[in-house]
Amino acid sequence: MHNVPGRRVGWPATMSAALVLGFAAVATSQVPAPRPHAAPVAGAGLWVSDSPLDDGRRLLIVIDPATRHAAVYHVDPASGGLTLKSVRDISWDLAVDEFNAQEPRPAALKKMLDAPSPRAAP
Repeated sequence: MHNVPGRRVGWPATMSAALVLGFAAVATSQVPAPRPHAAPVAGAGLWVSDSPLDDGRRLLIVIDPATRHAAVYHVDPASGGLTLKSVRDISWDLAVDEFNAQEPRPAALKKMLDAPSPRAAP
């Protein structure tokens, strides 16, 4: 697959690459132990994460770092069906400093690190 400067990779080529990665473990007769997998798709600049779900389906996450978009799919290994679950621009998500964080939150850690050391003077 070749990228032409100024031209985005077409949807069929992108999905083909994602499907190849997503179905690689399912299509072989010797399926390796389930484990999350994330790798760039060669030539496309995409990141794909493939993880097993408890119900036997697979979770496929495709991220385009250039446009900061993420797509989430469920893959049915029996039928090969690919179901789009969510797509969004994650630019604003990545700009949030804290969300649903637990204590100590990043701001508290920064405050602790910036505070003078409580060491006793000699």
